[in-house]
Amino acid sequence: MTLSPTSLCVSRRSLIRRAAAIAGGGVVAAASLGPAAAQGAKLAPNVAQYQATPKGKAQCSGCASFVAPGACKLVSGAISPTGWCVLFAAKS
Repeated sequence: MTLSPTSLCVSRRSLIRRAAAIAGGGVVAAASLGPAAAQGAKLAPNVAQYQATPKGKAQCSGCASFVAPGACKLVSGAISPTGWCVLFAAKS
């Protein structure tokens, strides 16, 4: 089976649709957090994609949901002040 050069091409529209679908999954996960937070439920660290290292300059100690010395209003378990997750929201 031989592939033609056109069969290997991916259109820009196709790439944009795939990127939007991937990003949409994160938005849905964050949107579903509202009711859980209102009920006092916390997400598991793996669901929030928590990591014990910062992402660039963003880290838990600079997040509005961080509770010193090592907890979070949204994520269960021990939280490192230098950690990070997808729910990060900078303190205002």
